[in-house]
Amino acid sequence: MPSIPLPEDASLEHLKNQAKLVHELVGSSDDGALAMVDEFHPRLTAAEATQRFKRSDAQLVIARFYGFSSWSTLKTHVSGVEEFRRPDIADGELDDPGDRFVALACVSYAHHDPIERAARAHETLAGDPNLATGSIAAMAVVGDHRTLAETIEGKPELIDGECGPNRWPPLLYACYSRIEPVAPTRSTLEVARVLLAAGADPNAGFLWRGLVPPFTALTGAFGRGEIDQPPHHDAVALARLLLEAGADPNDGQTLYNNGLAGSAHDDPTHLRLLMEFGLGTDVDGPWYERFGSQLTAPIELLYDELEIAAHRGLPNRMHYLLTLGLDLDRPVGRSRQTPRELAERKGHDAVLALLDGARPPEGGRPER
Repeated sequence: MPSIPLPEDASLEHLKNQAKLVHELVGSSDDGALAMVDEFHPRLTAAEATQRFKRSDAQLVIARFYGFSSWSTLKTHVSGVEEFRRPDIADGELDDPGDRFVALACVSYAHHDPIERAARAHETLAGDPNLATGSIAAMAVVGDHRTLAETIEGKPELIDGECGPNRWPPLLYACYSRIEPVAPTRSTLEVARVLLAAGADPNAGFLWRGLVPPFTALTGAFGRGEIDQPPHHDAVALARLLLEAGADPNDGQTLYNNGLAGSAHDDPTHLRLLMEFGLGTDVDGPWYERFGSQLTAPIELLYDELEIAAHRGLPNRMHYLLTLGLDLDRPVGRSRQTPRELAERKGHDAVLALLDGARPPEGGRPER
């Protein structure tokens, strides 16, 4: 059985209880638990486990079941998750009107209609314009860059400080805002520019319900996802601003949201921009330092894109990916099939034609 990702909002207490259960089940010779020992314990067989199986052995099995090399590395990961875990604020009700407005203004990844939420945010602001300056988070989501600049001047602790209902730094509110500018003096793009110029972290992000990869500022800019969340209205300009400031282009959540999640779209603009800044190469971003063992390696992100283009039948994306010189005979992504095998199985003739054209004829070179 393959290892699986940690569940949402995993806690050390819950994992300890799972290990306790495995320990008890092995002690009672449960077939499923013994199969886990055979699969995930590096030193014990199931037969040996019936004779000697300690709680530490059960913890090791649980750790490797979730893709970690040891119980210690799993504990370290969970500890790091606690620091960056954030709930989806749309899941609950907020008492404060200012917090309710800010939450509505931001794209949500819970199962709520993002268009309807943005419309309610606009109606709420129209009914009480003072909400726009009620907090730094509110200034960020409405794009009041001048007031925000005045507010943070001389107060460096506010630049990356947690604020608002989501406990985000202000930059994330600007990137996840879906409020359309209602005045020439308002722009969430300019808010981001002000914050980055003041030293805001371009790799700011959070772990949605404790899951990796992180939802970063780039993720917010590009948008999309399981329910086709809209991108930021200045998505490309905002993403470029973040990348120029040092955002890591190896952004797994951005790629997932614009790849396997939601409705397929065949626009490779996000890939071109991320490639311009080093997608697929190790740039030592902070999220890889924190959770690297659980994040997809940068080069594998590119091969995952081949899987997406072939699986979903996206000729524009495949045409671009073929210019990158990737190994087309290499099994890709979760399917562990070649791009051609995937496209053939799905009947995506346009993608197949591109792949066939990229293969060298006998004694020749591939046509590009």
